[in-house]
Amino acid sequence: MSDLRNLPLPTLRTFEATARHQSLSKAAVELHLTDSAVSHQLRRLESALGYDLFSRAGRGVVLTEAGQVFAKTVATALQDIFAAALRLSEAGQEGGKLDIACPPMFAGGWLAKHLKDFCQDHPGVECHIRLSENQRIHEIADIDIGILFGSGGWPDKWSTLLAPVNITPVCSPMLFNRIGKTITKVSDLQDVMLLHWDDGSEWRRWLAEAGAQDPLTYSRGLYCSDLGMAIDLAINGTGMALVSDTLSASDLAAGTLLAPFPFSIDAFGGWHVLCSPASLQRSSTRLFLRWLLGRFGRGAALDTAIAHPAGGHP
Repeated sequence: MSDLRNLPLPTLRTFEATARHQSLSKAAVELHLTDSAVSHQLRRLESALGYDLFSRAGRGVVLTEAGQVFAKTVATALQDIFAAALRLSEAGQEGGKLDIACPPMFAGGWLAKHLKDFCQDHPGVECHIRLSENQRIHEIADIDIGILFGSGGWPDKWSTLLAPVNITPVCSPMLFNRIGKTITKVSDLQDVMLLHWDDGSEWRRWLAEAGAQDPLTYSRGLYCSDLGMAIDLAINGTGMALVSDTLSASDLAAGTLLAPFPFSIDAFGGWHVLCSPASLQRSSTRLFLRWLLGRFGRGAALDTAIAHPAGGHP
């Protein structure tokens, strides 16, 4: 093995791209090099390491066993370097207006309780919050960031999952006083107003999976056009709302709401954040996305999107 202090560092980026694509030509297109230049850099790297990293497979290449081990380390190292450089760059460009659209249920259930932290940390960014119907958010052209509930994959948008959604019934302690008993079993819900913002199908599904004998007999329902309204009605003791852990966490922690049942079900979708490819290039957008995704333990998704913008939907 040659002196690794003289390891040609540009070859590591070439190696990472080739390993990811398993193709010299695709790596060449990404790196704006010729196929022969990519091949030459890989031979230099293999010579420096003393190992073959690739073997030919038809028109492509496959990693050798040594190449597989090395590829994981190199990809992680380059991602760490890229993320550190990106944070330094963003810190020096902070400022500007940021238009964020989200449904009232997310604005009231999560964003209003946490946005002050972002504003305190980034006083140069002026946030404008726009409330919109959930199903329209991906269509709004003049926003920087959209937060919405759905299944992902919106055309011409970068998007990533914030959080999957588990839903469970919640109510105010006042409800027990109003109906004169504590709710301890599923059949008790026959005496309770069930608050919903869909056609009631999620309640029927929860009841069925919770073991209700005949979910269709639980017919005392109140339709709310927005889940935020259902949560407010639940807090005021009107009935029981079926809500996500994401939106009810702070009220449950404060004791404003209670979750009488330990049983929850997965919702048909999750909370996502999206933006246009052009917005993703703005420093204020990246600052907010980094903060938001970090709150949900998804910070690496932004670095991946910026490093590999063609990836689309992590």
